[in-house]
Amino acid sequence: MLSAAHFGGREMAALEFACAVEMVHTASLILDDLPCMDDAEMRRGEPALHRRFGEDVAVLSAVALLNQAYAVIAADEGLDAETRLCLSGLVSSAVGFGGLVAGQIRDLRDPPSHRDERALTTLNHQKTGMLFVAALEGGAVIAGADSAGRLSARLFADRLGFAFQLCDDLLDSTASQAALGKDVLQDEDRITFVSLWGEARTRSAIKLAVDEAVTAIGGPGRPLAAYALTLMPPV
Repeated sequence: MLSAAHFGGREMAALEFACAVEMVHTASLILDDLPCMDDAEMRRGEPALHRRFGEDVAVLSAVALLNQAYAVIAADEGLDAETRLCLSGLVSSAVGFGGLVAGQIRDLRDPPSHRDERALTTLNHQKTGMLFVAALEGGAVIAGADSAGRLSARLFADRLGFAFQLCDDLLDSTASQAALGKDVLQDEDRITFVSLWGEARTRSAIKLAVDEAVTAIGGPGRPLAAYALTLMPPV
């Protein structure tokens, strides 16, 4: 919604698409928490869905949410058919073989020898950045942005997604379960940028990525830039 407004559209015109993106996001969290994935106990301050209602309900809920996301986009009468088709393509790219699914399987299965800086950057983009791209570029599409605008949205999303995943890795190793409302030390046995770089360099990389995101949309003083700055962890 912020992206739509940034590129000259109405925030409310992006509401249905925003709901669809959040359905995809929530489905990914439900699946991520399953015993066959990260085996998490807590999410958003509550027991993980499979802990409360069983794995069968969790899996089916995730499948339902993923399908409902496309249904919401298809039924959005405030957008023309071409725009809806484009938005469905963005979500599909974010979820599929090059997006969340690919990032998750690599996070679960890649051996330590495949978790260097370059590989982790790609993994993080697939697991996190692609959904940011769908949200930000989708807002630009809804606003009728030209190719240059869509490119700036993608650049902003890429850098923001990288910063967000670095923050997530950092908080996983430094924050408490009570503070985050979810399990911590989930990456204890995996190589992340925190284990590769250390805490100080990771914090510096977060700041650099956020600065690059802000530059991509024309500098500070804009609502999108203010949103990006909320990702800065406390020093």
